[in-house]
Amino acid sequence: MKNMELKEQLVKLLGSDNVCDEMAERICYSRDCGPDKAGIPDIVVKPGNTEEIAVVIRLANKIKKPVYTWGRATTFLGSGVPQGCILLTTTRLDKILKVDLDTSTVTVQAGVIWHTIDAVLKDHNRELFIPGGGGLFSGTVGGSVAVNVIPHAITEYGMTGDHVLGLEVVLPDGTIIHTGASANPDCLPIERYSNGPDISGLFMGAYGTLGIITEITYRIRKTPELEKFAFYAFADYKKAVEAVNEIQKENAATFVIGLFAGPKPKDVEGEAFIHIIVRDSEREATYRLKQAERLCESFNGIAHDAFGTKKYWEDHMYSWLRNVAPGPYYAGAPYMCPEVAGFMPTLQLKDSLALLFQYVEDHKAEFEKYDILIKGFDTYFTRNGVYLWIDTLYNEMKEDSWKYGLKLRGELCDLMYGKGKMAAGGLGAGVAPYAMPKLGNTFTFLKQLKKTMDPNNVLNPGVLFLGD
Repeated sequence: MKNMELKEQLVKLLGSDNVCDEMAERICYSRDCGPDKAGIPDIVVKPGNTEEIAVVIRLANKIKKPVYTWGRATTFLGSGVPQGCILLTTTRLDKILKVDLDTSTVTVQAGVIWHTIDAVLKDHNRELFIPGGGGLFSGTVGGSVAVNVIPHAITEYGMTGDHVLGLEVVLPDGTIIHTGASANPDCLPIERYSNGPDISGLFMGAYGTLGIITEITYRIRKTPELEKFAFYAFADYKKAVEAVNEIQKENAATFVIGLFAGPKPKDVEGEAFIHIIVRDSEREATYRLKQAERLCESFNGIAHDAFGTKKYWEDHMYSWLRNVAPGPYYAGAPYMCPEVAGFMPTLQLKDSLALLFQYVEDHKAEFEKYDILIKGFDTYFTRNGVYLWIDTLYNEMKEDSWKYGLKLRGELCDLMYGKGKMAAGGLGAGVAPYAMPKLGNTFTFLKQLKKTMDPNNVLNPGVLFLGD
């Protein structure tokens, strides 16, 4: 089908305001926040509800044209937009459908931004069970659930997907399904683990390759009574890791963030730095913070003013982890980040960091030649492990720097997903070719699953390296 004929059909389905084939518009949808240059879509569509998404998918199957789903493109991991695809953006699906205080749930469309929900729940003295990931002011709930984004407060509250109770999903053939309790249309979406297998989990972390999430029901709770903060510097990064391991065992913190490379927090000396956030009742928050402080000090941690910790939590701006306001921190040349990230046991972090430090030392001359910077080897500590993200920066204005940055990402993937014993926690088209083949029979199973559910390889082909 020629593009003009395709446009005419899509206009009939969605209306002329929601279909665009102008080059300027298409280019805007060809790249996310990461370093990868992807294809340019043939056409951009903006459906306004689930049924409109379904009819687009059915048409795409009929003409065997790939569809790429797009939320707000806040990922650093490579969008993988196929050349000549239909790009389907969920931004018009922006409604909060129901806040149910009796069942402690909120149901939203996939294009809603995390912070929008927070603003509504605040009027009820409620909050989401997790506050969203790094893009909570710009990232959509649907996109975040589809990639199972790493959230703030993961140390106590867990992963994004842990608090999903049910989904509405458009499958690769255009069929609309519901998961969990609401798979039975007579039931409310109050329980994920009902009506048979946990189908919700199939779509979380699948990056839109197995279906398009259109609605999400999520747990909510009362806002904790008190928030308390602490910030510690350590002369030995291994001691910092050991201290946090003990904090995890004691459940002494809601959120622990570690800084192990990159710029040091302003006006603070040390080799590693730990931010601690506790949210609880007044009594429990005070008790738990004292526990965390005692444990840090038992591993030779030095307490410092936690104003940056507090600003980071309240403003959710990354720069405050280093005691710097966003303006000065992000000023200067446009550097981009080919991120490598994943999970490991907490104590494994000591050996994995040693590998990274040695790698940087061995490649110091190349880093200088290609203007590569270390933004950070930073961590969110989970309930029983750690999520490490390795942020190396290249100069966007230099092509040789960009090429080396992508090569560097591949080498770091091979190092960390092998010898570093790190399980990939952020995939996307840029990282999947390195991470997925390491999964052996599981990778084979995932490819078979993709082929079965999406025989025409229509949905997000190439994003997880499944249909290639």
